[in-house]
Amino acid sequence: MGANKFQTVGLALCLLSTAAVSHGFAETRLSIIVYDAARVRPKTLARAEHLAGVILATAGISPSWDAGSLGDLGSLAADFTAYDREECDAEQSPAMLRVQILPRAPAGFAAHALGLSLPCAKRGVQVTIYADRISHVTDNGGPTFDRTLAYVFAHELGHVLLRSAAHARAGLMKGTWSKTDWQRAAVSVIPFTPSEVEQISAFQEPPAETKFAQLASLRAR
Repeated sequence: MGANKFQTVGLALCLLSTAAVSHGFAETRLSIIVYDAARVRPKTLARAEHLAGVILATAGISPSWDAGSLGDLGSLAADFTAYDREECDAEQSPAMLRVQILPRAPAGFAAHALGLSLPCAKRGVQVTIYADRISHVTDNGGPTFDRTLAYVFAHELGHVLLRSAAHARAGLMKGTWSKTDWQRAAVSVIPFTPSEVEQISAFQEPPAETKFAQLASLRAR
């Protein structure tokens, strides 16, 4: 697709052009460890982390970003356990989350997924992002690599903070992004919705079945 055309992006992101919506909730400090196996350019990664931090701040989250050792990545097994709501809610605000950026999505992974998150994982890496899928969005008329990465950061981390794999109809946690959504993402800061801010602050879960698949995936098509 040419640089001036957008594909509809099934990115579980919600785009609202409102200003910060933290509504006076107490600020929550969060350490985010990034394992950059894709070796993103340092300045590009720094810009993505900064914008993602701005977005997270709209939910009262104050993140600090640190580089994780790639030597430690192999020992961080993913926790795919299907926790029930009570188990998922048992732990309060996470003090640290782990994100890995991998060079490419594995064979057989959903064709348009940009990454995935494990909202209820109690160990290992909670968020995985694929650099080749980010590049695909950028190369097909989407925002710059750093801005696209920033929104994937914020969206997938949002799943973990919300403790939910569910997607919204609109806003940062929207399931599918349109051309218009990406155009707004290219020039705007897209915050969490007020209801999402309240949920993150109160650590409440939306109604769900007793056992639910906790895998959340970001997609573009």
